Amino acid sequence: MSRYSPPAPAPLFRSWWRRFYWLRRDWKYLASLPWRETALYVGFGGVGDELLSTGLIQGLHAQTGRALDVYCRHPGFFQRNPGVRKILPADPGILAAAETWQRDLRRPCEWQRDIDADRQESPRRHIIAEAAAAGGLRGPLKIRPWLWLTPDELAKAAPAGPAQIAIQSSGAAARFYFRNKEWGSERFQEVVRLLSPRYRFIQLGAAEDPLLDGVVDRRGLADFRQSAALLARSAFFIGQVGFLMHLARAVECRSVIVYGGRELPSQSGYPCNENVTESPPCSPCWQKSLCAYDRICLTRITPARVIDAVERLGLRLGQPLETEEIFL
Repeated sequence: MSRYSPPAPAPLFRSWWRRFYWLRRDWKYLASLPWRETALYVGFGGVGDELLSTGLIQGLHAQTGRALDVYCRHPGFFQRNPGVRKILPADPGILAAAETWQRDLRRPCEWQRDIDADRQESPRRHIIAEAAAAGGLRGPLKIRPWLWLTPDELAKAAPAGPAQIAIQSSGAAARFYFRNKEWGSERFQEVVRLLSPRYRFIQLGAAEDPLLDGVVDRRGLADFRQSAALLARSAFFIGQVGFLMHLARAVECRSVIVYGGRELPSQSGYPCNENVTESPPCSPCWQKSLCAYDRICLTRITPARVIDAVERLGLRLGQPLETEEIFL
């Protein structure tokens, strides 16, 4: 018999029996579930989904003045966040207990739908707005993630000079790898070659990412907060659509992002960045790895165009970062 299917008692005692069964099943979770307050469960999806949920947390905190309990796989995203009361481990049993006992446990990371094995549904608005709407926010929302670093973390990431750029060569080691986001490490290498007379490069990302020549190797950092601190102390970041792009925005670091055409900057990017795009008729496709057009939205983007974007971004350094704000 399934552990979620209690035996049928006599009709007179049916409701009490079921309550006893559920209580025996869920007692270990009930202590961590708030009785009256809203809580968030963000333990689904990739690591970036948890970071993006901080937009919803800030929106709800600003609206209600109350801090939330968050169930997550990566507690570092929520440390020092004024909108978070408790950080708790994500557990599927929490979901069952919350539904049984009618607790307000919201799941903002579950908004995305797959049309088929290789294609995602194209969002109608920015993915942070989609997550916030799925989490029940009705009101103003700033389209950005948030992360609070300590002075000690920032001090340990002090750059060698003001002209430090963080760069990533690939996103192939991500939990959910999308080939249609990959610009190619050889093109990033050319960007390093062209800019190295003026800038010092540090390379972030997974240990498995191709190592670029002429960089300080900081791949494979076990704690992503270290990567966040290095981004916060860099002049800007150069990379492609993915987790580090969102992490850079969370710590007020501008970026040059090779978008291609799989998705649009209006759907997942930030106006404070320079987003290098290409828009063939098939764009935005939201396909993960299959492409019938030889990925022309990426191959048409040359290193020279990225260098031009770096020059444009350089004119905006030192200015407050532009932030889109919407009303849900």
